[in-house]
Amino acid sequence: MKKVLMILLVALMILGGTLPRTAMAEGEKSPEEYGFKTLGDVLDCESPASSFYETLYIRIFEKDGVFYRAEAEITSEIFAALFEIDFFDPDKDARTKALLSDLPIRTLYVLSDALLSDAELKDLNGKTGQDLLDMGFVPQGSYGFGDGVSFVFLDKGPFSYQIDFKEKDVEVTGDDPNLAEVIRPLTVKEASFSGNLSDYATQESFDITGGRSLEDYESFYTAKVFYEIPEIPLEESPFKTLADVFAAKGELYSLSTSPDKFAIVFPVDGIYYRVEANIPADVYEKLDAIDFFDETREEQEQALLAPLPVTRVGNLTDGIPPQDELDVLIGLTGQDLLDMGFTYGTGYSFWDKAEMYLVQGLYEYHICFNEKVPEMEDYDAALDALMPTLTVEKVEFFMPAGICSDPDLNW
Repeated sequence: MKKVLMILLVALMILGGTLPRTAMAEGEKSPEEYGFKTLGDVLDCESPASSFYETLYIRIFEKDGVFYRAEAEITSEIFAALFEIDFFDPDKDARTKALLSDLPIRTLYVLSDALLSDAELKDLNGKTGQDLLDMGFVPQGSYGFGDGVSFVFLDKGPFSYQIDFKEKDVEVTGDDPNLAEVIRPLTVKEASFSGNLSDYATQESFDITGGRSLEDYESFYTAKVFYEIPEIPLEESPFKTLADVFAAKGELYSLSTSPDKFAIVFPVDGIYYRVEANIPADVYEKLDAIDFFDETREEQEQALLAPLPVTRVGNLTDGIPPQDELDVLIGLTGQDLLDMGFTYGTGYSFWDKAEMYLVQGLYEYHICFNEKVPEMEDYDAALDALMPTLTVEKVEFFMPAGICSDPDLNW
């Protein structure tokens, strides 16, 4: 059974802007109607999640069995002060209250108005997964199939629900399957409220009648990227079999195998090569049988793979941007880089000025920023908030990205 840990973000810090509200939208309530005037009136209530943006603080709280979403406008000074509070600071709650308690609640949503009733959940019995998707349910990411169980967690609006299916021993492949595709033909046995909110509940742009988009969810699986890598004709390649590859590669290389293909990326004389070979079923079976912790594992694998003929060779070096093109990025912000498609790479350093390794397409770059980042316990949790305000000082090519050795790379 595949299990994926469900994580409810307690503090999501993302830079952004908000527009002033002039009228209440559907689902919004006057805070005074419920006895809530300031954030101080709700900060002591049980809170499963909160988030803050550049001009907006959002608090999800529960009182007397009812879930609410309270919004308050914040200044840039309050935003900066909230950002400076260490998540593990024992005085975190007290410091947060001191900053927020006097702020008037701008908008209040009664989230429980959007929670499906027991009767509505019972009405889902017998429907198909496709029916649920058509009704606005979207996979949350957690599921269990096999070993006699069959369930997924689906989001609808601000809440998450557990859906159990009649069909057992449903087969899924891969570590991150398209759950929408998996559940389409399945039949609902039982639906129940999971007790958790969806990530949508704390998003900056919120509509109590809205929710996550199935289109956005499935775009992750349907978007096929084709990478342009110059191909070297096999007759001109120095690599005829994988034995030639193993003899030429040094200590710097990246390789991956699938049940039917082997791919490796490595540099030789200043050129980064991507080399592929097909793996026969009997060879893969022997590879799969090698103990991962065997000290001679690499030698055994290479002995099995060495005779295989090379089927394709690519020159990754030809696609590396020249330094003058990289210099154009100097002065841009971290947000600019994210908007251009850069993603977090193999690491970062905040020892002095901020340095990060970012990936765009097939390549990873070492990027130095002008700013020094304040010391904090968990940089990983703060990266999304740190990035937008950093400004680029220098950019250098680092190495081919990990995707380059993906056996299923489309090129």
